[in-house]
Amino acid sequence: MTNPFDFSDYETSRDRPSTDAPSPWPAAGQFGSTSADPFGSQPTTFAPTAAAEPFAAAPSPRPRVTIARGEPPVILLVLAGFVAVAGLVVAIALGSITAVVVVAWVLAGPVAFALLARFTVLDTAQRAMPVYLRSKGAERGYWVVAVLALAGIVASAWHIAEWAGRL
Repeated sequence: MTNPFDFSDYETSRDRPSTDAPSPWPAAGQFGSTSADPFGSQPTTFAPTAAAEPFAAAPSPRPRVTIARGEPPVILLVLAGFVAVAGLVVAIALGSITAVVVVAWVLAGPVAFALLARFTVLDTAQRAMPVYLRSKGAERGYWVVAVLALAGIVASAWHIAEWAGRL
C-alpha cells in the first residue's frame, strides 16, 4: 500500500536542501545559548504561591451583568393623548371661530398622529432589545389616543365644513 501523503515524485531541485551552498540563516549555536527555552533565565511571574492553593481564598463575588431591557415610551403616548384631547376640546368649545378650529384640526390630526408614529417607531426599537417589558396600559392607551385624535379631527372638520358651506 502506498502512502497518500508521499509527494517525493513531485519534488524539484529547488525543494531539496543543498549541501554545497552556505545557508543565509545563522547556525544553531551562533547567538546566545543553545537551550530550547529563550526565556529560561528570567524569573516566572506565574509561579505557584501559597495563596494559589485550592479553597484557600474566599470565593470572589460573581460579576453582575446588566441585561438591556426595553419598555414602551409612554411619555410620547401621554403627549400624543394630551395633544389629541386639546384638539378635541378646542374644536368642541370654540367651534364658531374658524381659525381656532383649523388649529384644533392640526393638533388632533397631524401633530397627534405624528407623535403616535414616533411612539410606534421607538416602541419597535425597544421591542428589539433582549428583554421587553410589555405594558397592557400602553397598548390600550395607543388605541384610546387614536380614537381621541380621530374624534378631534371629525369635530374640527365638521366645523370647518359648516364654515365652508356658508361661504
